[in-house]
Amino acid sequence: PRQMWLDGVYMAAPFLAQYAVVFNEPSALDDAILQVLLAEKHMRDPKSGLLYHGWDESKEQRWANPKTGTSSQFWGRAMGWYAMAVVDVLEQMPKSHPQREPVLGVLRRLATAVAAVQDKTTGVWWQVLDAPWRGKNYEEASASSMFVYALGKGIKNGWLDARTFGPVVSRGYRSVIGAFAATGPDGRVTLRSICKVAGLGGNPYRDGSFDYYTSTEVVANDFKGLGAFILAG
Repeated sequence: PRQMWLDGVYMAAPFLAQYAVVFNEPSALDDAILQVLLAEKHMRDPKSGLLYHGWDESKEQRWANPKTGTSSQFWGRAMGWYAMAVVDVLEQMPKSHPQREPVLGVLRRLATAVAAVQDKTTGVWWQVLDAPWRGKNYEEASASSMFVYALGKGIKNGWLDARTFGPVVSRGYRSVIGAFAATGPDGRVTLRSICKVAGLGGNPYRDGSFDYYTSTEVVANDFKGLGAFILAG
């Protein structure tokens, strides 16, 4: 209650937006758009442009900043979920929609922030986006794939400048394949370095700290990574 997580924007908004268009329920589309805009309003860090994983309106959760209500870290897959939600909702919005420009603004600010934290050496993205090489932080496949999908879709639809973001997408996709994908002797592809799961609160309590995100289980071929990898392709 009284919380927003970036994950949740993807879990609901793209489906709701498409449902609204198919069944001619414009109020449902407006609600999907509202969730996208509220997430950026409450969770965007003005300095980096990155979005925190969660926001607690009550500011009562132990993971929440007592002044802002946000969690403390920029989790890669949370931002990946959100980036995919933004482009998937945009795809359903008519060009005449009054909130189209605000949502395009969200995408462009997000793309700029994501491009800035792409690893300069490897071309992929880290589990905690703004802390490469710190502690047990690691390069993570699902977030990297999600960013390739979202930015690539933005370019494909003319929402993002191809000259600026095209190299980010091309390098990101090549790097995801090179860093995380391997073909076995049976011809099957294995995608490694996927964060199995991360969240906030609950029991046992997930405190949203850097140490928490970098100590969760890392697996191969988890569907949250494979699905994003297929979308990126």
